[in-house]
Amino acid sequence: GATDEEFDGNGSNNGVNTHLSIHATNSTRKRSIRRRPLLHRQWRSIESAASQLPAIALVTLFHLMVGIPFGVSYFPVGWKSSTFAAGDDISTSDGGGFVMDGTFPIPHKEALGIRMFLFSTIIGQLTMTYASNFRNCIALQMVENVPFCQSLSYIVISHQGYGREALSTLFFLFGLASVIVGAVFYTLGRFELGKVLYFFPAHVLVGCIGGIGVFIAKTGLEVTANASFGMVFFEKMPLLLVVFGFEAGLRVLNHLTKDSTGTSRYPLLSPIYFCLITPVFYLGIWASGISVETAFSEGYFFPPLDDSSGDGSVMSFLSPLWSESTWDIFRIVDFSTISWAAVTESIPTMVALVLFSLIHVPINIPAFAVSSDVDVEINAELVAHGYSNGIVG
Repeated sequence: GATDEEFDGNGSNNGVNTHLSIHATNSTRKRSIRRRPLLHRQWRSIESAASQLPAIALVTLFHLMVGIPFGVSYFPVGWKSSTFAAGDDISTSDGGGFVMDGTFPIPHKEALGIRMFLFSTIIGQLTMTYASNFRNCIALQMVENVPFCQSLSYIVISHQGYGREALSTLFFLFGLASVIVGAVFYTLGRFELGKVLYFFPAHVLVGCIGGIGVFIAKTGLEVTANASFGMVFFEKMPLLLVVFGFEAGLRVLNHLTKDSTGTSRYPLLSPIYFCLITPVFYLGIWASGISVETAFSEGYFFPPLDDSSGDGSVMSFLSPLWSESTWDIFRIVDFSTISWAAVTESIPTMVALVLFSLIHVPINIPAFAVSSDVDVEINAELVAHGYSNGIVG
């Protein structure tokens, strides 16, 4: 302003007036510009959030579908649900001579397992959202840990039988294992020891993952056929053919949609395919002229849950929230009935569970960082894993 005033031939007053008018004009422009970025940023935020809704809906539906096989796999098939007929011939063995053939102590074993899965998923997702450096992280229990859950079931039942006391001890072990895993994750991350995980030999990783994969495949077949692995599978072949058919269809589609480098052209093909399994199945039985009742009697559906309150009245949509069975996962543990002998015998299994959980970190975190193009620090992610596992436990 002083420089303009000094070279202004009309005098200092004109210089000052010119400076003031320019200042007033600039102020008006600044006010108009100041409003637009605020609205612009808000609209961009809304637009960005809206663009994520399809992915969120897809992940939510996928979690609900995954929760069913998870829920029915936590407990061995031989620990029969009370909703099955007493004459059903279902038994399983731990491979060491002990044959499991008993009734689950509370109704709806499958629903209890699904509640466990959904509760863990909700807590894990909330924790990882705030603690992880990944912007798009998805919390999900490791399916590879299901065999350890079943091994703990065999140990507890061998000590306490099939009653509610055994379930109390088993739930205590589930929670304790999760807390231990969380504590180990947090300790490694807190003291920046994440690189220690990279010292697991590659052949050990391949052997462990391959062996667990075989067990998961066996468990999946048993859950599908609702029978222990053996000759009885030939009687349940129609149930298994549906599973094999969907699996073969996905493999063919993945092969046909690869580009010249062998990379899939459509990353969302698999999750969309999984979400279409249910409607395609219903469409298939409708096209075949088979009623839902017939399909249910043949074993194509899981047992239905009770839809009444016990006095003949129909339950409302919100009634399950106030049902006692809904909160069983928080009321099952009774410290006075825990078998500490079973807990002691379970220590080697829990140690194996912890180690197997750890060896996935040097595989999953770097792979996810590369696929999502995010630079993350493994120790920070270990701390986040520690929080989520500890809180869930």
